[in-house]
Amino acid sequence: MPQDIALDIPFPTRINPLVKTVAARNERWLITEGLLSSQQNIERYRSWNIAKLAAGFLPDVCERELTYGLAVQSFFFFFDDLFDGALGHNPAATYEICHEMAALARQGAGTPATAPSFPLARLWSSLWHRAQKGMSAAWRGRAVRHWEEYFLTYVSEAVNRKSGTALSMDSYMKLRRDGIGSQVVLDISERCGHFEAPPEIHQSMCMLEVRDITAEVVTLTNDLHSLEKDQANGDPNNAVLLLAREHSSSQEEAVVRLQRMVRRRTRRFQQLVIEIDRLCDAFGLTAEERENTHRFLDVNRACMRGNLDWSNNTARYSDIGVRHVIRSPRIEDVIAQT
Repeated sequence: MPQDIALDIPFPTRINPLVKTVAARNERWLITEGLLSSQQNIERYRSWNIAKLAAGFLPDVCERELTYGLAVQSFFFFFDDLFDGALGHNPAATYEICHEMAALARQGAGTPATAPSFPLARLWSSLWHRAQKGMSAAWRGRAVRHWEEYFLTYVSEAVNRKSGTALSMDSYMKLRRDGIGSQVVLDISERCGHFEAPPEIHQSMCMLEVRDITAEVVTLTNDLHSLEKDQANGDPNNAVLLLAREHSSSQEEAVVRLQRMVRRRTRRFQQLVIEIDRLCDAFGLTAEERENTHRFLDVNRACMRGNLDWSNNTARYSDIGVRHVIRSPRIEDVIAQT
């Protein structure tokens, strides 16, 4: 599938100019942490160009915060690749890992301590500890919920693979709204930007729909570009494949349907922006609270657009990336050792 198929995501491309500086630092950090142990895997990781993804998500933050945001993105990719193999077909083993991660996210004062038991869990635990500093209780509550939902989605996906469950498109999109990771990315963008939209705005139906739209647009963009990678992994749960099956159509016709789905969602997003402005008036928000609300809408735009721009260029979904997957689904087996 060509990587330059047009998707209607009508937001400006923005990228943090510090991208090259933090990319080099990120690579050195992963080597030090033992997550890149060979030159071959360093080259494979470098070809993904995850720094560009983080720089698109966080176009305005300082070097320190972009470095942190990129570290979180690195975690996402290493963790996701854990399940592109036998582990992803073993619900019990997947649950053991993901239950531990969810417990690590939940733990706080007054809860039983959970110690991370494998390298990637220890790395994430350190990142999560840093994320919470200076953030409100409302932000922490949202972030805990989103991390927990993200981790446990992998269990549902393993169950579906093991049982041979054929998901409907609606069921798939519901699952991926939590599992694609965008909800967490939005939380981390607030943290790296040193702001928070008001909690009453976050809990409004308008903003909840905005977040769901962002997650769905990212999912559809991801599935369009990762089609060959998913097929190489033997994974039938990809939006292009599901649309083709549901409508008894070709993959080319399914792509056209996917393009229409993206267009409907980005247009709805723009309608919701107007509704959220009305909410700001109705709630009598201060100038700072309105600014933070608009900043959070910008974070959603950056998430959708940044993901598209990165997907159009990364080698992760190119022929080279597919060959890597065929050779080894995981970039490093050490990350799963307990």
